[in-house]
Amino acid sequence: MSTFAVIARREIRLALRNRSALITAFIFSIWFPVMSALGIAAGAEGDAAAVTAGITTITLPVAVFLGYLFCADAFLREKRDGTIETLLCAPVSLQRLWEGKAAGVTVPAYVMMLLSAAVSVAAISGLTGVSIAAEPLLILHFVAVVPIWIGASAGLIGAAQLALGMRENQILGFVFIFGFIFLIVLFQQIVPAESGISAATEAVLAAVGLALLALARFIAGKVTKERIVRTIP
Repeated sequence: MSTFAVIARREIRLALRNRSALITAFIFSIWFPVMSALGIAAGAEGDAAAVTAGITTITLPVAVFLGYLFCADAFLREKRDGTIETLLCAPVSLQRLWEGKAAGVTVPAYVMMLLSAAVSVAAISGLTGVSIAAEPLLILHFVAVVPIWIGASAGLIGAAQLALGMRENQILGFVFIFGFIFLIVLFQQIVPAESGISAATEAVLAAVGLALLALARFIAGKVTKERIVRTIP
């Protein structure tokens, strides 16, 4: 088994054992879609395109937040309790360590995202009477675009958490929350409810997500083990 797979499986197991993160992710995955469904249903007025666009605008911000939620446990916790020092002594490059941990974070976040998407589709379809579960572009959005953005979110935040000190990471959390709110507004502008979603929109979102993922990998490659050790409290 490759080093990447070993690290990723370790992070998945740790995520599944973290009841606090799982409960928070579960509550958020249910609460946010249900609250958003009321507004989407009211504005869509039974139009399938508007319903599909509304679901798209809420799933990516939720996906990004879930990536951040699980990422905090995977990266920041190990700096806080000092176990990151043991991992740094392992015969594996820091970039490969980052790749495995980011992938391990992405898997449980994506599973929770699928749960949130199912709740969104069921709630909005129930309120509007519009069935959009088999919409091809929406399926493509869930299968291709969403996991890319989760990986980008986890990768960027993880790389920053490795490079920054504990105080800076606290500030990073507040910045991310405001960025999360901005992201919702941005996607509402990119995907106007009256026009639905398009292949071009999905292509742009996928390209931006891949660019962010590449940026995260670049940042992680610039972080050194000495830098991480100096930021451990």
